[in-house]
Amino acid sequence: MKLLVIRHGSPDYEHDCLTERGKAEADLLAQRLMKEDIAAVYTSPMGRARETAAAYTALSGHEATVCDWLHEFDAAITDVTAGEKVITWDMRPKIWTASEKLFERTGFKDAPELVGSDMFPRSEAVRKGLDELLARHGLIREGGAFRKQGNTDTTLALFCHFGAGCVVIAHLLGVSPMITLQGFSADPTAVATLCTDDRFEDVVNFRLHGYGDTYHLGMQTGNGGVNYK
Repeated sequence: MKLLVIRHGSPDYEHDCLTERGKAEADLLAQRLMKEDIAAVYTSPMGRARETAAAYTALSGHEATVCDWLHEFDAAITDVTAGEKVITWDMRPKIWTASEKLFERTGFKDAPELVGSDMFPRSEAVRKGLDELLARHGLIREGGAFRKQGNTDTTLALFCHFGAGCVVIAHLLGVSPMITLQGFSADPTAVATLCTDDRFEDVVNFRLHGYGDTYHLGMQTGNGGVNYK
C-alpha cells in the first residue's frame, strides 16, 4: 500500500480557503497526482484542504471522503517560559527537547508539559481514524504493525494539514508525534509518501519514502518557520 499525505495549498487562514497562489499550486499538484494510480481520496473537513483535494478530484473523477480526524491539529501546549499556551510545534526547543517523556510513542501523554492539554486525545482521534481507514483497505493493525487481508496493493491520498499529517506519519512510524511536529517541515502542497514494507509475508509496517516533496511546483520554496496550519 502507498499513502500520499498531502498538505493543502497556500492558505487564506481568515476565510479558510486557498489564496490565488494556493489555487495555482493545487492545480499543479493535481496534474502531478494524475500520474499516480490513486484508488481513494480522503480530506480534512476544512476549506483549504477540501479545495486542494477538489483540484485533483475535478480531473480524476474521484469523490473525496471527508474525515473529521484529518482536521487541523491545533492542540495547544503550555510553554512554561512564556507562561502561555502555544501551538504544539511552537514550543521552545529548550523546553521540549529536555523532556524525555515527550519522546515516548504513547508515554508522551504523561509529560508535565501536556498537563491540561488536549494533545493526547486529539492524537488518539487521529490514530483511531487512521487505523479504521486502513482496515477498510485491508490493513488490520496488530500492535505496531499491520496484517494484510486480501489485496492491499493500492494507493490512497490524504489531503490535510501540516499538523495532522505529522500525527499520521508518527503513528505509522511508531514514534511520538512531538518528533514529527517539531522536527518536520512542509511547504504548501508538499507530499509525503509512505509505503508498506511487504518483504515479510502478511505482516507489514510503513516506511517513509519521501517527505516535503513539492517538485510539481518547480522549486522548493522553504517556509522559514512560518505558520504551518
